[in-house]
Amino acid sequence: MAGGAVGAAARYGVTLLLTPLVARTGLPLAVLGINVLGSFLLGLTLARVGRGLWPEAARLAFGTGVLGAFTTFSTFSVEVDGLLMRGAGGAAVLYALLSVGLGVLAAVLGRELGARL
Repeated sequence: MAGGAVGAAARYGVTLLLTPLVARTGLPLAVLGINVLGSFLLGLTLARVGRGLWPEAARLAFGTGVLGAFTTFSTFSVEVDGLLMRGAGGAAVLYALLSVGLGVLAAVLGRELGARL
C-alpha cells in the first residue's frame, strides 16, 4: 500500500513536470514516458527477483506497489479515446503503437539488463 502511494505521487509529479510538453505537442507524452519507464523497471525487477538476487518482497513492494500505481493503462486508454474524439486518428494510432511497442521493448531491455547485472 505504501508503494502504491509512492508510485501514484511519482506519476503525478512526472505528469506535472511534463505538462508544458504535452500542451505544446497535443500528445500524451507524459503517460507514454511513464508507462515505458515503468515497463523497463518492472522487467529489471522481475529479472533480479527471478534470479534470487532481490527478495520476493521487492517484486511485491516495488513491482506491484510502486510500479503498479506509477504506470497506468486506464489513462492510456482514455488518452487514445480523447485523440480519437478530437479527430486525431493518426495520432491515436501512433500513440497506441508507440505505447505498446516501446513498452514491450523496454520490458525486454529491463529484463536483459537485470539478468546481466
